[in-house]
Amino acid sequence: MRIASRPLVERGSYLAAELLTLGVVILVGLALAHFVAVGSAPFSETVPISSDLTHLPEYAGLSLIRSLIALVISYSFAIAYGTIAARNERNERLMIPMLDVLQSLPVLTFLPGFVLALTRLFPSSRWGLEISCILMIVTGQVWNLVFAYYESQRALNAELKEYATIARLSPVERLTRLDLPSALGPLVYNGMMSMAGGWFFLTLCEGFVLGDKSYRLPGLGSFLSLTFEKQQYSSFIAGLACLIIMVWGVDFLLWRPLIAWSAQYRESLEQDSGTGERSLFLNLLRRSQITQIITENFHAAVARVKDFLRRKNLKGTLFITTSSSELDGTVSKWHFMANPSKIIERKTRARLSEQFRAIARWFSGFLVGGLVFLLLPTIPNVAASMASVTRSDWLELTNALALTFLKVLGVIVFATLWTVPVGLWIGKSPRISRLVAPVIQNLAAFPAPVLYPLIAMSLARSNMDPIFVATLLMTIGNQWYMLFNVISGASRIPQELQTVAKVFRFSLKDRFIKLYLPAIFPSLLTGWITAAGGAWNASIVAEIVEFPGGRLRSPGIGAEITEATTHGHYQRLVAAIIVITIALIVLNRTVWRSLHHQAEELKA
Repeated sequence: MRIASRPLVERGSYLAAELLTLGVVILVGLALAHFVAVGSAPFSETVPISSDLTHLPEYAGLSLIRSLIALVISYSFAIAYGTIAARNERNERLMIPMLDVLQSLPVLTFLPGFVLALTRLFPSSRWGLEISCILMIVTGQVWNLVFAYYESQRALNAELKEYATIARLSPVERLTRLDLPSALGPLVYNGMMSMAGGWFFLTLCEGFVLGDKSYRLPGLGSFLSLTFEKQQYSSFIAGLACLIIMVWGVDFLLWRPLIAWSAQYRESLEQDSGTGERSLFLNLLRRSQITQIITENFHAAVARVKDFLRRKNLKGTLFITTSSSELDGTVSKWHFMANPSKIIERKTRARLSEQFRAIARWFSGFLVGGLVFLLLPTIPNVAASMASVTRSDWLELTNALALTFLKVLGVIVFATLWTVPVGLWIGKSPRISRLVAPVIQNLAAFPAPVLYPLIAMSLARSNMDPIFVATLLMTIGNQWYMLFNVISGASRIPQELQTVAKVFRFSLKDRFIKLYLPAIFPSLLTGWITAAGGAWNASIVAEIVEFPGGRLRSPGIGAEITEATTHGHYQRLVAAIIVITIALIVLNRTVWRSLHHQAEELKA
């Protein structure tokens, strides 16, 4: 019986792999096709949203496609921005402080520019609103990805960098063979947080008010917002259940396979013994013939491209040997004949690099000049418009900024008190990490603002201070940034150092001060920065929360930005953006810069 049943079991697993893979491909294809149809529909400010439960799968698919597109854009931007910043100290001094300011600006500060510009660019379709929604999701999820990738490049082993230099890897080869494999772990874990950050503002991005106009897109966020406003709690709970299923499904189909797949690179780079990461869906994908066919065709296409480029290089080499004496004077004839493609590749790379720099300088100059040319005539009008902001308005905005700063500080303190010990406990033990990580991932992926009205409604009845309520709401959504970064830093503590601490019988206090805190401090600093940026961002939804029968308003810069955007007070909105930007620059030049220097000293 055992011999006969074994082929049937294998055949059944192969069939399950094919059906599951085919089902996922069909569902994603249908959702993408529907998304294209919705975006191509005629433009209208407000699209009717149905509270009928039969529309839930359609709305969930649209929200998922928007989140996935935003995630792809975020990953592309993070890798490009982080690479440029990490490889050049001059760029780093400008780009990292700018990144800290951008990630702390609330989503609503980008909203008017996106909507007004893109709706004019697409006047006859809804692509303007769709792209605005996607870009707002990007602004809510991209920054911690950039910080994670940048921090992974700064923490890269110096010996590996020397090997890449000795091997004379091109920038693309170094990116694909060293930089990306070493950053896969932080990119995957922070990608989960980024997608959660996108879902964090789902209800805001799919339905927003700009002046006297109300925009709404079909999606799960707008469904949840509408049903809660109409007090249709059964439909609201059904929407929450659908959201939980979608979060779990994305974790099962995307993040768990990526975590298991990226573990092999971490093991090879860090010479780890293995973390034992497993993914049922990844195992099914490896058994599926559909994925094997796609992989084989992809490798065949890459091989054809490489063969084509190799033949082009050989032809160029033969041409240069007969007409140029430069190469003959630099290298020996036999070495050139033995390896003809290397020298021409180096020459071509240097020439292309110089051409790329020249084009980049020309394009940046053209862009800056064009912007100055376009904006220069509007400066008098802008100055006259900003003159309507009185001195008392500036004072109110400054006081509101101070109150929100205290809330952000409270978020960092509250989150640090529990994430550092819990993160160390989880990160040091692969067995505990395998058990606890999926639970934490699902908790972190759940968009907390969906529950803000319920929490605010229950706390408002207890007459709790609105400032404390807003701080609590901001902590709920942003504490996970710190936890994931502490876990990431704790997992990289060398086992040899932990063994030495045990051999010399360090006390728990000594181990924390002399080993754990210095080891996790760079990651903890990244967690502080991203959590603070997330808290500044979350202030727009935590300081003003509306619920049936009431409204909770906590004074702060987030409330000022929300009200200015809602009522169309663009002068006050610009003033609020100026105030918060100046404050963030000061914080970056003082607090974060000194902590960065301290982290660099600990690394050394």
